[in-house]
Amino acid sequence: MGLARGVARLFSVLFHPLFIPTLGIFILFRLDTYLSFSIVPEARRLIILMIFINTAVAPVLSILVLKYTGHVRDYLLRERNERILPLLIASLMFFLTYYFLRQLSLPGLLYFYLMGATLLVLISLMVSFLWKISIHMVSLGGFTAFMIITSLLLNTDLILLITASFLVSGITGASRLYLGAHTPAQVYAGYILGLGSMLLLLFYLNI
Repeated sequence: MGLARGVARLFSVLFHPLFIPTLGIFILFRLDTYLSFSIVPEARRLIILMIFINTAVAPVLSILVLKYTGHVRDYLLRERNERILPLLIASLMFFLTYYFLRQLSLPGLLYFYLMGATLLVLISLMVSFLWKISIHMVSLGGFTAFMIITSLLLNTDLILLITASFLVSGITGASRLYLGAHTPAQVYAGYILGLGSMLLLLFYLNI
């Protein structure tokens, strides 16, 4: 395996859509804002663990079960039609995570991100009935928008994080193209959809 292909696969794994919700909340808790003091460290760790189990571990296990039972042929879900059932399960897990955490008294920005992540999974599911879109880029578009929104709402300078988000998104998009996983249209559409949907959700909720 060549170095370029290895790097492309590394970025595809590190910034897999199922890891992005956990990454976003982890960064949110690490910022030097009121969020760092409004939730005790033990609670922050439990919240991150719950999000990781529900939005990463559970969907991955569901794909393994679907592969074992013959409902999907490929763990990587290369075919558009094979993405529908895993996305349906993922959307349910994302929503349940949002619902359970909504019962707690937590900062609204955390709920906003989980609601946005759930919305992006549902949109990806609907699009997948007709077209194969890059879910990697949908999630990274949403993540980039969340960094911008967090900077604005918390009145904190996140220019380095926002720049890194754009950079990582570009490298991941190029990686998906290099691996032949998507066409340019699928990559660009995914990123614009994720970025735009998260920003529109902010304006709709007026938080």
